[in-house]
Amino acid sequence: MTRPILRRNGLVLLLGLLVLPACATPERPDPWVRMNRGIFQFNEGVDRYALEPVATGWDAVLPEPVQDSVANFFDNLDMPMVFVNDLLQGKPVAAFQDFGRFTINSTIGILGLFDVATIAEVPDNDEDFGQTLAVWGVPSGAYFVIPLLGPSTVRDTAALPVDILSRPHTWFLGLEVTLPLRLVDIVNDRAAFLEAARDNRETALDYYVFVRNAWIQNRETRIRDGRAPEGGATDDLYYLEDEE
Repeated sequence: MTRPILRRNGLVLLLGLLVLPACATPERPDPWVRMNRGIFQFNEGVDRYALEPVATGWDAVLPEPVQDSVANFFDNLDMPMVFVNDLLQGKPVAAFQDFGRFTINSTIGILGLFDVATIAEVPDNDEDFGQTLAVWGVPSGAYFVIPLLGPSTVRDTAALPVDILSRPHTWFLGLEVTLPLRLVDIVNDRAAFLEAARDNRETALDYYVFVRNAWIQNRETRIRDGRAPEGGATDDLYYLEDEE
């Protein structure tokens, strides 16, 4: 499975904190490094002592094909959001593909449990409103670690409510259903990266910097639909600095 460990979800209360600072692209990607490191350490504690043990048990109990079906189900739930952002980005071919994926997997694939569309070689696109804002020219703003949810930017955090509203199941299901579904999604994603996360923690010189730089690079790649940035890699994403 290749899904990200944590999908971004709603944290609207943080928006007021983030609106004023860094509304334009900062000179360096992580001006709030002290605060971010503190939140990162909190998230790491939650992961080590709560999420990772649960995910380890999940991985031990559920065979990989079942975990794949769970991942497929939640990917399919996200397809209406991807479809809307295809349209907002002016990508009619991608929108047609993603509408086809959702239709095929929701029917033949039994509510998305089986990824029949991939077997049929229907391309799989990955879009959200944060990427749409980037395509529209909105700068990323400062890098920011969200409590419990992990890496983000001002732009991506501001996009969270739109992403939530573009998932139709959140309109029809109450919090008592959507919250447990979200937790299942997170645990299943985390189970897919147990060994990789442990290896990265052990080998990274600075795990915070490793996660930040890997996330920024991955995010830029997703925004550019896999294309390399003009002029090559951005060197200033990969810096180590002492906190003042």
